[in-house]
Amino acid sequence: MENNQEVKKRTKVELVEAMQKIYTEISSLTEEIDAIKAEAKERGMPAALMAKVAQLRSSNKVDSVLEKNAELESLVDEVRNS
Repeated sequence: MENNQEVKKRTKVELVEAMQKIYTEISSLTEEIDAIKAEAKERGMPAALMAKVAQLRSSNKVDSVLEKNAELESLVDEVRNS
């Protein structure tokens, strides 16, 4: 049995409004992150580094970056010792 129902296509206005809603949410989240980073910085913590760790954790890329850093460290040692 075929599905003869068509999916309603959104208009340009509806698409722009949908994007605007998401951009508003992103802006709000960015402000929250900035406030958290400012708090960390005020307390003498490495805010930028902490933010990077949070980004890596949220995208499940921590192990990949650690592996690349180990490769970089190994190459730097090799070049220094040559």
